[in-house]
Amino acid sequence: MKFLKTIVLMMLLVGMVQAKTGVVTGGVAHTMPPWFKSSFLELADDVDEAKDNNRHVMLFFHLDECSYCDHMVKDFNQQPLKALIQKHFDVIAINIRGDKEVAINEEESLTEKELAAKVGVQYTPTVVFLNQKNQQVARTNGYRSPAKFTQTLGFVSSKAYENSTLAQYVESLKKTGTYQLQSHAMFAKITDFSKIKAPLAVIFEDKNCDACAYFYNTTLQDKNIKKEFDAFKVVRLDAGSTQAIIDNKGNKTTPKNWVQQLKLNYRPGIVLFNAGNEITRIDGFLYKFHFQEVLRYVSGDFYQEFATYNAYLAYRQKQLLEQGIDINISQ
Repeated sequence: MKFLKTIVLMMLLVGMVQAKTGVVTGGVAHTMPPWFKSSFLELADDVDEAKDNNRHVMLFFHLDECSYCDHMVKDFNQQPLKALIQKHFDVIAINIRGDKEVAINEEESLTEKELAAKVGVQYTPTVVFLNQKNQQVARTNGYRSPAKFTQTLGFVSSKAYENSTLAQYVESLKKTGTYQLQSHAMFAKITDFSKIKAPLAVIFEDKNCDACAYFYNTTLQDKNIKKEFDAFKVVRLDAGSTQAIIDNKGNKTTPKNWVQQLKLNYRPGIVLFNAGNEITRIDGFLYKFHFQEVLRYVSGDFYQEFATYNAYLAYRQKQLLEQGIDINISQ
């Protein structure tokens, strides 16, 4: 009898262990600065009001418990960035899972989450800039440092969008940096990208890459990320190089021209291809969990099942938690 009781107890303990649900840590509660515009979410009216004050509208797409959003909001509250934004922009917060109605114009209204889907928000915060005709003229995807974000503010406030792309504008501001491009064992030497039909990751760096140190010293040190990269052909290109290459569509070009064509203005900017087509890109700062899952989204062909990375991420996070795996979203 004592033996049977022991067996039953062990089975109960095993069941309890198996029933463990993982937890998500690293989320950060944040509030929008009080100087953000208290809008009725009628964007055409917001744009007109901003125009009357010689400003532009900035839509700040955010998510509850988003550590990246918290970081960027804190940046916004620091000088001189705060003064620059307040002088030239009316900032309106949009919750990507919110249900408030947003009137884009007199003909079209969407909920916050529908607008986020229409805009194609993949990372939070995503910042969308509207010109004085209520048209999108620039955006940043994910967290940007104050120095990098200031470049985008200058592009919009000066109306440089009338004559150039954001990538071209950022390139025109660059000075010769001191960052030295690094090597890595996983980098392949490929010049004809039209022949690569397997998952392909093209990493663009340059001498002004202020986020490259984190990429090499932290991101690439993670064993799970290195494992996900194993599914890819990985190529690193100098975004300033004029070396002759052939892009994924078979066009003769150079890394410098290709990165401009891709309108990629973040470094290291990573474009992920599969079957010769761009699937998505990493053009903002990501912690390790989100970085790892973007790679898996492409290499595992999950983009064929889930229309957006965010939809895949919700599924994947639920899957891991049900398996009892904890997730830290801010490391």
